[in-house]
Amino acid sequence: MLQKILLYPITLIWKIENKLIRFLFVGALNTAVGYFLFLFFIWIGLHYSLSLLFSQIIGVLFNYKTTGYIVFENKSNKLLFHFFIVYGLVYLVNVLELYLLGHSGLYECILSSDSLQFIHSLPINQDKLSDAIGQAIVVLPNSLLVFYLNKKFVFQKKDTKAKEK
Repeated sequence: MLQKILLYPITLIWKIENKLIRFLFVGALNTAVGYFLFLFFIWIGLHYSLSLLFSQIIGVLFNYKTTGYIVFENKSNKLLFHFFIVYGLVYLVNVLELYLLGHSGLYECILSSDSLQFIHSLPINQDKLSDAIGQAIVVLPNSLLVFYLNKKFVFQKKDTKAKEK
């Protein structure tokens, strides 16, 4: 009974034929897991690059199973290495984005806004708040990049690969 309850949302998602739409539903879950891991590591005082690294390593295994199984209908563990490469590339892009955002002056503008003064009362190191905001800004574009790279290089159908050769 519990298994049926847990599998029901997956069954509903499988009824969606468009893989991008399916990816967005699964991606929302994966993104939430990864972002909260990132916030946790920022909260305990790690640098954004280490927080991102640890949250990506932990999240990749979870994401591989959900993305591979639910989105691309592939249970194989043979593609895990390719999946790690995609996430490694996206990690590098993400670190660069956070670095550039940190040097852009955008954080100061956001944090000085009168409507966001409540942010300063949150139980997070105020120096790390900028990193949390930056990650929230780049989450959607990076998710789309992950989908494209996974579709093109990881979970590509065998018949599609044969046509390209």
